[in-house]
Amino acid sequence: MNTPSPKEERKRWRPSPTMLNVLTALIGIATLCAGIGWLVYSWFVDLEVPYFAIPLVMCVPVIVAVAFRNMFD
Repeated sequence: MNTPSPKEERKRWRPSPTMLNVLTALIGIATLCAGIGWLVYSWFVDLEVPYFAIPLVMCVPVIVAVAFRNMFD
């Protein structure tokens, strides 16, 4: 098996720290808006608030933003 030496390995593209910070914040905010939108939609359609989902809506955007940021580490 021919494994490339460390010098021959292709470097992965990594955005600048500023761009990575902005993209991470935008993805976190977009996920938060999607979660809040789902809560409001379910409140209007089902006429009740899924109280179990409120902590999830607050936590999932952080998890998504960290997962996105770790793609470039």
